[in-house]
Amino acid sequence: HQTSTFILSSGINAEYGGACSGSAATDGSCDTCTGNASTPCNAAVEVETFKCYDYSFNTTTNKWAKVTTAVTCHVKKGTAVHCNKPGESANRTYNFPHKGCGPCAPGTVNNKTCAQCDKDSCNSAVTLSFFITPLIACLLSLI
Repeated sequence: HQTSTFILSSGINAEYGGACSGSAATDGSCDTCTGNASTPCNAAVEVETFKCYDYSFNTTTNKWAKVTTAVTCHVKKGTAVHCNKPGESANRTYNFPHKGCGPCAPGTVNNKTCAQCDKDSCNSAVTLSFFITPLIACLLSLI
């Protein structure tokens, strides 16, 4: 058996080798296959795209900061969409995975070094509550 690893940030099958391991074994990014001349492991994969935000560590503020433009992420067709971002306990040595594309690595949500969400562009630092609360108040005042 061989494996091919689907790269969440590029949508390309790459990194062929041994058994699926780590987060690749659980996040849907690794397939075990038997490659031969008629069915190679690096066959085309149907993908869907979505957006997530990348983050970089700002050494001046000593905090993680969202990069302005969202990156395009890829997921195998029919697979759940996930974005991730550095959690409240993520320090400068935190390894931010896949430019925000895909789920957090196992154990990182529990130790608060990673936060994940399940919608397109959901890992933005801005939340809708800032917009929804005044909108509801405005609508209620019209009644």
